[in-house]
Amino acid sequence: MTQYAPLYGAVGTNLALSLSKVDEAARHGASIVILPECCTTGLVFPDRSQLLSIAESIDGPSVKPWCEIAMRLNIYLIAGMAERDGKQLYNTAVIVTPGGAVSRYRKAHVFGRERSLFSLGERLVCIDTPWGRVGLAVCYDLWFPEVTRALAKNGATLVASPSNWSVPPRQSQDAPDAAPMAMHLAMAAACSNEITIACADRTGEEGGVRFLGQSFIVGPNGRLLAGPAGANSDDCLLRNGLARR
Repeated sequence: MTQYAPLYGAVGTNLALSLSKVDEAARHGASIVILPECCTTGLVFPDRSQLLSIAESIDGPSVKPWCEIAMRLNIYLIAGMAERDGKQLYNTAVIVTPGGAVSRYRKAHVFGRERSLFSLGERLVCIDTPWGRVGLAVCYDLWFPEVTRALAKNGATLVASPSNWSVPPRQSQDAPDAAPMAMHLAMAAACSNEITIACADRTGEEGGVRFLGQSFIVGPNGRLLAGPAGANSDDCLLRNGLARR
């Protein structure tokens, strides 16, 4: 998975950045690459109309290059995007197969100011890969154990979660380098469901919100398989370790 800081509102620049990160991960041997949540737009928008103006449909200009690079590199690619569907906006994770097929999951649980931006998804998504069945979640979905439980009951052995973690109010007094709450939740969910959970967070700041980085992969025993990545660094996190440029 890849961890970095997308640029606020810069869709073309962010698409190019995402493709370079995918290429880097594949060079390090990754077969499944996960990018952060809303990696083409950013997330902290003051109003819905501003995000709607730059959001894309599922067949828009970002998903096609993702399909092309997944086919060229023979990988599965999971990426977060702001999806426009008519007048609706969704916080969506797409998964692209090496054959170019696209599936999407629309985030079912939104947090804080996201509630004024996005409609809610209503359907969980899993697809089969040579390494097992992959289920999709997005960031705050991990706060709800029903999500990972339902994915596991549907046969998922890996839950992939594009994420944008910030500091929630109940952690505001923690030390700056404290582990994200999502890490504890993922460890519990992985252990209780005997699955692997991989979370790709972003870094940097946006609209006064500081993101936490520290992406990780946690195994079915609830222990870390890789990570956490740095809090501020652009990292390529592999199941067998950390590869920095």
